[in-house]
Amino acid sequence: MAVRTRPRAAALAGLLAVVAPFTMGAAQADRAAAGLPLGSAGLPETRTTQALADGVTLTTIVRGRVAPGDHWTVDVAIPTGELPPSPDPDAPASVLGTRAGATAVAARLAKAGYRPSVVEEKNPAYRDLPAGSQGFTVRIGSFGDQEAANAAARQLKPLGFKGVGMFTGGERTQTDGPWVLHELVIDPRRFEGRIEESHGAGQTGRRTTSQLALSGGALAAVNGGYFVIDPAAGTPGQSIGTVVEHGKLLHEATNGRISAILRDGGRRVEFAELTTAVGLRLPSGVHPVAGLNRTPGLIPNCGQPGDRPSTAPLMDVTCTKADEMVVLTPEYGSAPPAGPGTQAVVGPAGAVVSVGPRDGRPVPAGDTGVQAIGTEAAWLTDSLPVGGHVTVQTSVTDSRGQRVRFGPDDSAVGGGPELLSRGVPDIRPVADGLVHPGDPSYFYGWGVRRNPRTAIGTDRNGRIILLQADGRRPGYSQGLSLDEEAKVLRALGAVDAMNLDGGGSSAMYTARTGLVGRPSDPGGERAVGSAVLVLPAAARR
Repeated sequence: MAVRTRPRAAALAGLLAVVAPFTMGAAQADRAAAGLPLGSAGLPETRTTQALADGVTLTTIVRGRVAPGDHWTVDVAIPTGELPPSPDPDAPASVLGTRAGATAVAARLAKAGYRPSVVEEKNPAYRDLPAGSQGFTVRIGSFGDQEAANAAARQLKPLGFKGVGMFTGGERTQTDGPWVLHELVIDPRRFEGRIEESHGAGQTGRRTTSQLALSGGALAAVNGGYFVIDPAAGTPGQSIGTVVEHGKLLHEATNGRISAILRDGGRRVEFAELTTAVGLRLPSGVHPVAGLNRTPGLIPNCGQPGDRPSTAPLMDVTCTKADEMVVLTPEYGSAPPAGPGTQAVVGPAGAVVSVGPRDGRPVPAGDTGVQAIGTEAAWLTDSLPVGGHVTVQTSVTDSRGQRVRFGPDDSAVGGGPELLSRGVPDIRPVADGLVHPGDPSYFYGWGVRRNPRTAIGTDRNGRIILLQADGRRPGYSQGLSLDEEAKVLRALGAVDAMNLDGGGSSAMYTARTGLVGRPSDPGGERAVGSAVLVLPAAARR
């Protein structure tokens, strides 16, 4: 399918030497004086900036105050017949329904002695979704803290209702905050290190952003792209969307979703919607392969030809395919996934070493696994005899159908949605798979309500901006809705930007301060699949 590309150049050159005092430029000073576009005008805002290295600064912005009207309440689920609950800890609660459904639930609650209110929830305008009604919620009570709201929600269960404690400050309505955001800015005129995507030891397994930064010797880091949490969707830690490390494609794109390409060690940055193709080259020709470094038959976030139920991207939905082949490169990092079908092991020179069942036995270091299910398993058995020769070939194309090539100092990380293009908000939730047919609660909870967020962007001077916003912590930081995230980035000077993973995955680390901010998970920093690392010149390969 055709995809779009919007290259953004960012020359990243400079000197990593003595840490210099930070001097704010006139344009930056004007933006700081104006304050962030969050809440009402005149809210208190402080900015604390420190230099982490020559050309690398960290600014923590605290804006707003606790709003007197913000409180905890209970949203009561409205039966809609949606899919079973997701195992993802960040999955939005199913609380939206039709007006008729909300009215019926409210009537039942009133009969049980409650005083419910029916609230219409609205979304702002996006590129491919007009402003309008998301649906209706049913709400009861006003509580001083989360514990009291959760206790009230539990009392509903014996009556046949499902309640969810919600904080009103997380809604996309007026609030005074507070907000806490952390902005890393890498100046291409001064910094001599590099910026790259990293999974650490392998393409599978989960590590915290702090662990990935420490093991990589990073000056700073933020969490990377989306990844598998639920074992039913694949191997935990495996990426979802484009991954390129050291010039090598290591995971196929979610076609139609945006990626950030960090070229020449982060000296040039491009944001592009990429399409990938993988194949096995044999003497008889090239046989197509569906994926890289994932479980055959399971396609998190969908977006591939033949996927069920959707060939278009569908966020947090794992599509399936009965007949499929995948390649597990030496970077996979764990034992191959076991299950029905066939597996071939290919040596570094391309010779087929073995062909057998997908029994989960480890592949020797340096070898490549080829796994197939359904009709593709029969093809593999017939076409890859032991002693035969095969090579893996990959290609990446952009929106113009032009080949995108990668050098040894290039990396790429998938994400979505796009937030800014040439200084203008460019959020397309429908095309990006954030709007789930039949489940209005998903986009309401994921994009319209406030959540922790992480983003990458560039400004007009080629500086790279890594933004991390704390959230879901009433009294400390509300988080951002998607449109607020875009507006904040634009206020900070970004002209092009995309969203990375967020929610409980959102985290920032610096070698000077350790973990920055407060992750939203009750257990602290979440183990993720990848990170974007800012590496000093001494770590250059």
